[in-house]
Amino acid sequence: MKKFLSLLMIPVMMMTSSNAFAAGTPQEKAQVRAILDAVFDAMRAGDADTLKSLLLPDTSLDRISPDAPVERGDASGWIGWVGTLNPGQADEQIFDVEIHVEGPLAVAWAPFTIAIDGELRSCGVNQFTLVKQEGAWKVAYLIDTHTPEKCMPAAAG
Repeated sequence: MKKFLSLLMIPVMMMTSSNAFAAGTPQEKAQVRAILDAVFDAMRAGDADTLKSLLLPDTSLDRISPDAPVERGDASGWIGWVGTLNPGQADEQIFDVEIHVEGPLAVAWAPFTIAIDGELRSCGVNQFTLVKQEGAWKVAYLIDTHTPEKCMPAAAG
């Protein structure tokens, strides 16, 4: 019986320790969230230079669509698009953000909606990987889904 109880405790201990290990402090999570907020503030402002400063050079930006291969890319196209926007033209909002931090590595899961010219266009999930270098958090990788069928009203038909 003692051996059985010991075996039962192993998964519980692993789950507990792994969650605590990569949880991060409230201060670390707030720092990461501030970078995410700055990314979308720059997008809303049409400020490509600020957006670029928040990302590492050659940051990857990939997209996953249902029943399609992963669309691989880099953030330069997104940065360029942001530079064409008028302030307030694009409004991406993130919510229910989950952040995990372990030393200089952070990941964030951020459901989003995006409106262009005040009209809801899509929704999905952003997943960010951030790294802390020289005391500053930077986005190193971004992958997202776009699932407008989950947030857009059905077309009248």
